[in-house]
Amino acid sequence: MPTPDLPVERLADVSAAHLSPEDRALLDLYIETEGANGLSCLVGPYGWLVYASSELRAAVHASPGLAAILAAARAQGCAYVLFDRDGLPIDGVQTYDF
Repeated sequence: MPTPDLPVERLADVSAAHLSPEDRALLDLYIETEGANGLSCLVGPYGWLVYASSELRAAVHASPGLAAILAAARAQGCAYVLFDRDGLPIDGVQTYDF
C-alpha cells in the first residue's frame, strides 16, 4: 500500500492559563451547543484545541489575550492553537488561574 500524501497544518502550543474564565466559557459553549455557538474547538482533560482561522465573529467576544494569540497564530501560518495545561506561557499576554 502506498504511503498517502497527508495535508499538514501548523500548530501553536501555549499555556491554557492564557484563557480567561470567559474565554473558557466561550470554548465550552461551542462543545455544549454542538458547534452552533462559541469558538470552534475540541476539548479534553488537559486543555483546548482551537481552530485559529474560523469563527472570527465569535473571536470578537474573546479576551484581548485570546484574540492576540489567535491573530499571532494566523500571522505565523498556524491553523490551530493548543491551549495546553502544560504549555508554556507567552510573555506579555495575561494569565489566569487554571
